[in-house]
Amino acid sequence: MNNKKWWMITLLAAMLLVVTACGADKPTAAPSEQQGSGAGESDIPADNLQPTEDPINTEPSDDVTNGDPEGTPVTGGTTEGQANGGATAPSEETKQETITLYYTDPEQLELKETKGEITFKTDWSKYEGAFKALQKSDSEELIPLWSEEITINKLEVDGGKITLDLKIPATANLGSGGEQFALDALKQTFFQFDEVTSLELLVDGEQKESLMGHVELEHPMTKE
Repeated sequence: MNNKKWWMITLLAAMLLVVTACGADKPTAAPSEQQGSGAGESDIPADNLQPTEDPINTEPSDDVTNGDPEGTPVTGGTTEGQANGGATAPSEETKQETITLYYTDPEQLELKETKGEITFKTDWSKYEGAFKALQKSDSEELIPLWSEEITINKLEVDGGKITLDLKIPATANLGSGGEQFALDALKQTFFQFDEVTSLELLVDGEQKESLMGHVELEHPMTKE
C-alpha cells in the first residue's frame, strides 16, 4: 500500500516538472496590433512622403500679359496709328473762302454777282462747293441759273484743268438767254480761281454740242 502511494507522488511530481518545462519554452506574446502598425509606417522612406496640398505658386503666369486675364497681349496706340504703321495720319484742315457767285434777276435780264462763302478741305471739294453755291440763293432778287435738280456725276481735277460731268433733267433746261447766262455764271465762278485754266463740261459723260439746245458749247472752255 505504501509503495503504491509513493509511486503516485512520484508520477505527479514528474508531470509537474513536464508542465513547468513546457511553460518556460512558450514564445513571448507578439506586440499589440497598434504597436505593429506604427513600426510598419516608420519603414517608409522620408523622400516618398507628399504634402497633402500643393504649395501656392506666387510667380505670375506667362499666359497673362500686361494684366489681361485671357493672356492676349495688350497693345498701345490708337487704331488709326496702328493702321498707319504706328504713325497717326494728319487730319485735313477745314478751310473757308469767300468767292464771287453769279445769278440772274427774276426776269432773267442780266447777270448779277454777289459774295458767298464756301467751306472745303481739298481742291476737289472747293470746286464742288463753288458749283453747289451757284444752285442756292437766300435772296429773291438773285435767281440761280443752275437748278438744284442738276447733279454732279463726276468732278476731276488735273492741275489747272477741271472736268465737270453733270446730269441735267429736262425740267432744269432754260431758254436761250438763260442758257447763255448759266454758262457765263459757271465760267466766271470757276475762272476766278487763279489755278484754274480750263473747264471741260460734260453731260452724262459725253461732250455735247449744246448744253440745253440753244448755245454752242466749247470743249474745253478756257480762261481768257
